[in-house]
Amino acid sequence: MPAIRLFVRSLALVALLSFSVAAAGQEASVQKLMERGALNEAVQKAESERDNPESTYLAAQAFSKMNNEGRANEEFSRLRERGEDDWKAIGESGAAVAAGNLDEAMAAATRAVGANDGNPYAHYQLGIVASRQNSFDRAAQAFGRSVEIKPDLAYGHYYAGIANQRIKQIPKMSEHLETFMRLAPDAPERAAVAAILRTLKRR
Repeated sequence: MPAIRLFVRSLALVALLSFSVAAAGQEASVQKLMERGALNEAVQKAESERDNPESTYLAAQAFSKMNNEGRANEEFSRLRERGEDDWKAIGESGAAVAAGNLDEAMAAATRAVGANDGNPYAHYQLGIVASRQNSFDRAAQAFGRSVEIKPDLAYGHYYAGIANQRIKQIPKMSEHLETFMRLAPDAPERAAVAAILRTLKRR
């Protein structure tokens, strides 16, 4: 009996360790690191995933959040050098935003969507540009489309919520912000979003 109990405990320990490793691997994705505000870790992770354009794009977003537009531009340049038309246009749009040329940025984002309507980051980038242009109706549509394609894109929900707030689409705002809270419980924006949602509930 003691041998059987030891064997069972060993199996349980192996299962626990396997689960922990799997959870850690998932948690360490560039997207998940960004969603908990670990921006330096996110860009380091992206550096090891140079063949993944999503990681490169997210690294550019992380550098922008850190107000390091020089490094963000380096990431956008990497996207512009890719062969795929959608990612190339996304890189062009991001660089144009950094340069303050919003018309050019919108034209490039629109090309990205046209090249691959199924790329959630093309719509996300279009939403960023539309928000900069104060075109919040278009931004809400673009961010909404990004999360239709990629429902776990937490910041797509966050910015969709903010855009819908600006156009007074409160039910949609609430839905997106609640989803953001569920997907990114450790995000730096959590306290501000929770305050918005509490205000809504008191109405």
